[in-house]
Amino acid sequence: MSERFSHPGHDSALHGEARDWLLLLTSGRATTDDASAFRRWCSLSEMHAQAFAETRLLWDNLGVAARSLHQREQAVVVPASRRMSRRAFLGGAVAASAALLAARSPLNLWPSLPDAMADYRTATGEQRQVELTSGVVVEMNTQTAMNVRTSGGRVVGVELLTGEIQLQVSRELAGSFEIRALHGGIHAASGALCNVRCLDGQVQVTGLDGNVRVECQGRSELLGRAQQTGYGSQGLSAVAVADTDEAVAWRRRVLVFDDRPLSEVITEINRYRPGKIILTNDVLAARKVHAQVSLNQLGDVASLIHQAFGASVRSLPGGIVLVS
Repeated sequence: MSERFSHPGHDSALHGEARDWLLLLTSGRATTDDASAFRRWCSLSEMHAQAFAETRLLWDNLGVAARSLHQREQAVVVPASRRMSRRAFLGGAVAASAALLAARSPLNLWPSLPDAMADYRTATGEQRQVELTSGVVVEMNTQTAMNVRTSGGRVVGVELLTGEIQLQVSRELAGSFEIRALHGGIHAASGALCNVRCLDGQVQVTGLDGNVRVECQGRSELLGRAQQTGYGSQGLSAVAVADTDEAVAWRRRVLVFDDRPLSEVITEINRYRPGKIILTNDVLAARKVHAQVSLNQLGDVASLIHQAFGASVRSLPGGIVLVS
């Protein structure tokens, strides 16, 4: 074995192979044979497994570095020429990974560049409360990014880039507070409480209290308590009765699944844990699940899937778990 492989850097051929495996396994095209081949690749040597784990850590750190640079630029007033040089430095530092940062990672190993530079962002598994202005409080769920919108020096709304938030507007606040998400808008009146979820090109809005108006492509719907609507490429959906317990269970650090396919359950769980659970069995993916899962017990979720469905579970470096 060459010296380069004995002490691989992040630009080594071994790390290149690790990135190739990462992209294949998360492309939606991976087969059971691919999963078996990946297991064999990881078992070739300790350095193969280490390269995969280090690849994930590298992209995590790039996201942190981008956010840190943005925060420093916002905190310090500097001449325009210096701000440009900082951005140029950032571009040079991550030139080899710019294309990956610009796109959303299917494994959530790194944030997209807009998310990394957002005014507020939560990491995997993190939840956060933000008081944007007097009378407006936002609870941010895991993997959420948003920008603050102002007018005349006053905070008037937010742009939800990705993730999930719960917005509470005080009855003392004059006027409404707006959430922009994708190509639509949500207007929460004074005294309103609502949950907004923006994932995979779809927005779901659940009214919890007060009045919330949802607009998309020239149409609008008014939501009251326990009502829900959403929009995406097909436009705005009709108002329906909402299961508010399921919609806001994350606030209690619990995930509630009522007659949901296992594939959807795993997709949701992956938002809250590092790495990814990869399901390679189509029959298993269609099995229906009725369960409540505590966010504090996600480390045991693979074992629970094994016990409930008799599935084969294999843990790999970087938080990857193969279920078949």
